[in-house]
Amino acid sequence: MPAHQPRRRFHTVVDDAWLGAQGCVFSGRLTHARAAPAEEAGRWRSLRRTTRMLLTAGAVGEVALSVGSHRWTTRADARGYWQHVAPAPLPLAAGWHDISADPAASTPAGLLVPDARNAFGIISDVDDTILVTHVLSKRDLLANSLTLPAEKRMCVDGMPDLYRRLLQQNAAPESSPVFYISSSPRQLTDNLRRFLHSHGFPRGVLQLRQIVSKRREPERDHTTYKCARIESVLASYPNVRFALFGDDGETDPEVYASIQALRPRQVAGIYIRRVHPNPSRPRYPDHLDTGELLARLQ
Repeated sequence: MPAHQPRRRFHTVVDDAWLGAQGCVFSGRLTHARAAPAEEAGRWRSLRRTTRMLLTAGAVGEVALSVGSHRWTTRADARGYWQHVAPAPLPLAAGWHDISADPAASTPAGLLVPDARNAFGIISDVDDTILVTHVLSKRDLLANSLTLPAEKRMCVDGMPDLYRRLLQQNAAPESSPVFYISSSPRQLTDNLRRFLHSHGFPRGVLQLRQIVSKRREPERDHTTYKCARIESVLASYPNVRFALFGDDGETDPEVYASIQALRPRQVAGIYIRRVHPNPSRPRYPDHLDTGELLARLQ
């Protein structure tokens, strides 16, 4: 960041992180401070603030991180993005640990240390899986994403309770390996964190996609991005079996089928919410309908 500008004019969007056998990766973005729409904000104010968050330029500069007594320093690049790898396993108790940053974090971020006794986890998509977005209608998608504060966005009925009930099979449900992996831009991190918290979803690692301009960058392709993120999680916890939740609006069924073929022992089940308007949309016979699962549990 420019030397003449005070650090309080900037904040750090810190990504959630998780601790695996090989250590952990911290990442985020240094930007000019922009407030997300408040819960009571109307549509026009929400539109203005969300648009500013999406368009905010990154800043070059030093970022300091800490988790408990552990401290690191890294540097953001020309677009504000930064990453720090802590390769050695950190001696931390199971559970969630706050990640502090300077400049200050825009919203609270955490490092997940799963309890070694937990043998079940959840990997969930966000849009139209747990958050009503209407991805297939670009008009509705933009309206829902830009003009509503996080707390007023519509949750898919029953999903927070379903996830919490599934995690009860673990010895320590609150430190279960839960991951929310979405292709939404990382600029929406703060909004989606607030959505998850306000609707009572189990705390989990939120991973969003970095918007890139080069065609050959892997995160540009939705399918490639999701497969890589999920494979990274499964490799970190080879003894955990995960339930995969998604929807058929885009490519979740294909992505999850690919993951199941690669790591069948680690897939506890695949659950797909039906949102595609075309009844001839191909379905995988071993994929379960999330709507039917919710109906059985009521």
